[in-house]
Amino acid sequence: MNTHFQRHETVPPHTRNLAATDQFKWSAEFEVPAIGTDVLIRINDIGRAQVVGYATQDGYLGVMTVPYSPPAWWVRQNGPAGLGNPALAFGAKISPVTSKEKTP
Repeated sequence: MNTHFQRHETVPPHTRNLAATDQFKWSAEFEVPAIGTDVLIRINDIGRAQVVGYATQDGYLGVMTVPYSPPAWWVRQNGPAGLGNPALAFGAKISPVTSKEKTP
C-alpha cells in the first residue's frame, strides 16, 4: 500500500479498522462524505467546507475540501481557499453537517 500523499477521484477501498495494514483507514464513525457534500472541519476552527475529492496519506483516507470562510491565519499559511488549493481533512477531524446548521 502506498503511504505517500495520493489524490483519488473516487473513494478507494478502505476500512474503519484502524489496526488494518492492508487497506486505507477511514477514521470517522460516519460514512465517507460524497463529493459536493458539506462537512465541518473541527480542527483549528476552520469551519464549514465542501468535499471536492479524496486523498490518502500514511495509510489513512481523507477528504479534499474547500473551506467556505477559513480563518485569516489559514489563508496566510495556505493561500486563498479554492478548487486549486483544497485542504486535506481526515475523518476524525470532521463532522457531517446537520440540517439545523445554516448554509454558508
